Amino acid sequence: MPRKAGERYECEQCGAQLVYEKPCPCPPEMPHVEICCGRQMKAVNGGGGRASG
Repeated sequence: MPRKAGERYECEQCGAQLVYEKPCPCPPEMPHVEICCGRQMKAVNGGGGRASG
């Protein structure tokens, strides 16, 4: 699923955060992963975009 600008993800292990500054142009059927410390990062609120990934 594409990512919108402002979507935010956080690593539950180290606390690092990833924020999409621009929307992802990939098609909806393309899988996306945000990996940190070897694990999928958790979607968090407060980014102005969708809060689930």
